[in-house]
Amino acid sequence: MEKGVGSIKVGAVPAFPCTPREEIPVSNVAELLHQVSMGMKYLEEKNFVHRDLAARNVLLVNRHYAKISDFGLSKALGADDSYYTARSAGKWPLKWYAPECINFRKFSSRSDVWSYGVTMWEAFSYGQKPYKAGKMKGPEVMAYIEQGKRMECPPECPPEMYTLMSDCWTYKWEDRPDFQTVEQRMRTYYYSLASKVEEPGGSGKGAEAASA
Repeated sequence: MEKGVGSIKVGAVPAFPCTPREEIPVSNVAELLHQVSMGMKYLEEKNFVHRDLAARNVLLVNRHYAKISDFGLSKALGADDSYYTARSAGKWPLKWYAPECINFRKFSSRSDVWSYGVTMWEAFSYGQKPYKAGKMKGPEVMAYIEQGKRMECPPECPPEMYTLMSDCWTYKWEDRPDFQTVEQRMRTYYYSLASKVEEPGGSGKGAEAASA
C-alpha cells in the first residue's frame, strides 16, 4: 500500500524520483543516502555483496527512511573470502559496475562501493540516468571509465558529496574506501547539514549553502 508525503509516494517506489529540488531538499537526499550507506555497511560486516545497488533499488519507507531492495544478484562470501568471482557474465547493469566486475567478473564490497557512488550521482541528479542521460551504451561506458573519465558533478550536488562520489569511483578496488568509511563520511556530512537546517532562522538555509 502506498501513501503520499507531499509529492513523494511512500511504499514500493524509488526513493530518488525525478522530483524538483524544492520538494526534496539536498539535506533530505543526504539523509536518505546516509540510510543506504548504513545498510551497505551492515551487508559488508556480514560478508554479503549486493551486486545490484542502484537508485531503482532504494525504496522509500517514509520521508526520512530508505531501504535497500532487490537482492536477486547478492552473494554471501566465505568467511575467508574478500570477493566473489562470477563464472560467466550475465545481463548485468554495467553502468553501475566497477571495472573489476566488468573485466574480471570479480565482486566485493568495494565493487558495491563503486555502485554506491553511481547511486549518489543519481540521487543528487534527482533521478537522471547515469552517463549522459543514459544515452551511453555499456561498451561506451567501459571505454569511458578506462580512459580515466568519470561523470561530472550534478548541478545540485554539494562539493563534499562529489568528493566522496569520486573516491567511490577509484579505479583500483583496493584503493576505494570501504562502507565503514563511506558511512562515517556520510554521517558527518549529513549531521553537519542537519544542524545548520535546525538553527534558528535556518529553515533549509544550510542545505542551500552546502549546495552553492
